[in-house]
Amino acid sequence: MSDVPPEKRARTEAAVDVTKPVQFNRGFLDEQFISKFRTAFTNEELAQHTNVESNGCRAEIMAQPFHTGRLHSVFSAEFLRALRRELAGLTWHERANDLYAFHQTDDLALNTNTHIRALRTYLAGDEFVAFMEQITGVQLTQGHLDLAAQRYKPTNHLLCHDDDVQRGKLTRKIAYIIYLTEDWAPGDGGALGLFAQDDCGNPTEVVARLVPEFNSLGFFLTGHSSYHTVEEVTSDDRERWSVTGWFYGPADTYDMPSSDLPQSVMLEPMPLLEHTCDPARWINADYLKPQTQAQIQDSFVEQSSTELRDFLRADVFATVQSEVATLWASSTEQGPAHVCKYLKAHATHEAAPVTHELLQFLQSTQFAHVLASVTSLDLVRASQQVRRFDRGHYTLVHDQALDPAGLDVVLSLSPAEWIDTWGGSTHYVADADELLSVSPQANSLSLVMRDDGTLRFVKYVNHTAQESRQEISMLFIEDCEE
Repeated sequence: MSDVPPEKRARTEAAVDVTKPVQFNRGFLDEQFISKFRTAFTNEELAQHTNVESNGCRAEIMAQPFHTGRLHSVFSAEFLRALRRELAGLTWHERANDLYAFHQTDDLALNTNTHIRALRTYLAGDEFVAFMEQITGVQLTQGHLDLAAQRYKPTNHLLCHDDDVQRGKLTRKIAYIIYLTEDWAPGDGGALGLFAQDDCGNPTEVVARLVPEFNSLGFFLTGHSSYHTVEEVTSDDRERWSVTGWFYGPADTYDMPSSDLPQSVMLEPMPLLEHTCDPARWINADYLKPQTQAQIQDSFVEQSSTELRDFLRADVFATVQSEVATLWASSTEQGPAHVCKYLKAHATHEAAPVTHELLQFLQSTQFAHVLASVTSLDLVRASQQVRRFDRGHYTLVHDQALDPAGLDVVLSLSPAEWIDTWGGSTHYVADADELLSVSPQANSLSLVMRDDGTLRFVKYVNHTAQESRQEISMLFIEDCEE
């Protein structure tokens, strides 16, 4: 369920009998239960949430947006508590990037703790693999299992993704999660959210949730339609513990349908406007002085980035902030969810006259000349958005939605004080290494030259944020003939 670095495969060690401590609920292996569950789970016409009970065993199937199963009271509660105690003694690593933030153990394939080893051996063994095949109707490959433990602390999360990963001749077939936290409430966050899809196959919104329940096993078939998320943990003092992984099986031989991203995801840089306006009407006079521009250019050439505080004239900035605040009522949410989530506004001359004129100036040859004075770049095209990031908003690095190389120019309209722990900062990465992060600061213009190997994302804004990130975001492209 978590999209994490590749783990080794756990393999059954038949010579060592460590399955006894697991104490799996044998009632689930009853033929009557298996038949009832499989009939419902494999029914493509199933449209309603379905409960399955047999011989004292309880299970449920969420029919929408894709079939997701959960078995209740799967193991001995004491076994899971002992398992958690062993996990607590391991080394935990903080994992954080554009997609997720949580804490995780090393791969548990070779761990020798009694209960961890027992769980891994049983899950990868003949009996349980056959059971999963029987209740899902999916062919699995014996002995191939990923297994790791996660702790989601307050504000931790895993954003929208589909777990569709192939490794050689095998592919992930079933994602599973065993919940280890007792007395978890919906208000604590951390639910497994399931996304509906639009006609193009892109995820739209969470329409069903699986709230963590101690000693339950959740699972679903992985693939292009299984978009899901682990929602942010909003509890102030609790952690969501689980063991998760995937069962593997033969890779499908047919071509999976591709999802077409909306055109709005990729903004096409347009030729600059021939807009005649005195830059002094908009820009702080200090930044128009040749000596100041030369100093900024020296720094930019060396660092490939700079930040210009108090960039607009104070009166202009106050007016723009006031006008932009009125635009969000008619804004549109951008997506799809596996690429981004934020609000985009359109500033008309009627609704926001000063902002409208400012936007024209910022996309003009006149402003490009100002940028050239502080960067030495010959800029000929630009794209532009007025956007806002509220709690739960973000952008992700996506192979089909990569910005072209160019100069990122962001004018922050956010409040004067932005707290880094809220999230919402822009991160620049290359080959998994973070090169730079930029936090929103009121009336600050950030300039970052990004080459083909550098990617960027806006970090998830968590529930502790007391303000919204608001900005005019632009991308300028150099003259290709040089």
